[in-house]
Amino acid sequence: MSPVKSSGFLRHALRATLCGLWFIAIGCTGGPSAAEAPVTSPVNLEHILSLVDSLEVDGRNITFAHIYADYPSYEPVPATGEGISCVDDVGRLMEVLEVEITHFGREELVPLVAGMARFLLYMQLEDGRWHNFIFADGSINTTHRNSQAEVGWWAARGLRGLAAAYAVFASRDPAFADTLKQQFNRTALLLNGWLDRYPATAQTPLGPRAAWLPRNAPDQSAEFLLALTRMHSSSSLDYSQQIQQLADGILTYQHHSLENSTDGMFFCWENGWHNWGNLQALALLEAYKVQADSTYLAAVQRWADNFLVWTVDHGGFWEIFVSPDGVISTTEFPQIAYGFGSSYKGVQRLATITRQPEHATSARRLLGWFSGDNRAGARMYDPTTGRCFDGIDGPTGINKNSGAESSIEALLTLQFSRLHHL
Repeated sequence: MSPVKSSGFLRHALRATLCGLWFIAIGCTGGPSAAEAPVTSPVNLEHILSLVDSLEVDGRNITFAHIYADYPSYEPVPATGEGISCVDDVGRLMEVLEVEITHFGREELVPLVAGMARFLLYMQLEDGRWHNFIFADGSINTTHRNSQAEVGWWAARGLRGLAAAYAVFASRDPAFADTLKQQFNRTALLLNGWLDRYPATAQTPLGPRAAWLPRNAPDQSAEFLLALTRMHSSSSLDYSQQIQQLADGILTYQHHSLENSTDGMFFCWENGWHNWGNLQALALLEAYKVQADSTYLAAVQRWADNFLVWTVDHGGFWEIFVSPDGVISTTEFPQIAYGFGSSYKGVQRLATITRQPEHATSARRLLGWFSGDNRAGARMYDPTTGRCFDGIDGPTGINKNSGAESSIEALLTLQFSRLHHL
């Protein structure tokens, strides 16, 4: 790796230029009219673009987002032991930018997606595995436990980013898009090391479960499923078999307990559910679009009609565990955007399919978490700056930091609310 240089001024230039365009787009005297709503973005990119920066590595310019930004200045701060950026954040930010470009005409964002795609390709190994963190000098953190080369969380977010970039460049730069597709497939093929075990099951204290899911993790599998369904639907790659196998595996992790409020819950790992990244419902509905398998839809309906109603009525949980003898234990805090946004997208997508008012009601209540309908009564997303606070720590405790993940997840949620409104 050759010496690198930082383009730190990029953050300030983007803030001044692109965010100025955002204010022009929404108008100086107020929000969009009803007639304009379908083509007007519901989000403010000011804060997240202030975290965007670039480096030159081996003659290539790579673009990324800093991980943390602390109150009150909201300037990027170091992530001790990790690095300055990560695939986890950049992959999802690329989805935000792709929506702005594809649905709201923000062509000025295309170069950022190109630079972030180069970042992802830099973080992917030739064998298809991924690292997660990058240091300020452009070197890759290969030793941190959340950055070791593997096919796990950061690989799934990397694939989501590559799929978003492919959508941007399929018509703008077919040669680059083909490279992105090939690199996506390089990692996707590694999933077969687990999926080839289908339909083997393993006996657990809570009953038989799929023995073929990547890392035996239904939460990570949902992220892979989202990436595969998108690339399957937008490119020549055929992932129908892998989509079925992932979706069928996630179904085996649904809790069936008619006497408990947890009925319909999708376990995230072993005997536990966690608020962050509970994307199984959304992923199953995306699989339903591809496979037309009604069992996927029925499973999500059971989740929405039972477990989700309970959690929404309670105001949310952080974790829920079910013991082998059926005893339920819960932890209420913290609460974060990545959790409420994940649940929201699942039930909102369901509401657009079923047109059931109770599903739309749950979706509205979950979306309200961002505007102040939460346990702390605090507005978590600020539309005037584009910041989303990092979380609610207790009934009155707000973490006012605003790192990349929190704001990205808020932006993704608000975009989803516009694109999948009833």
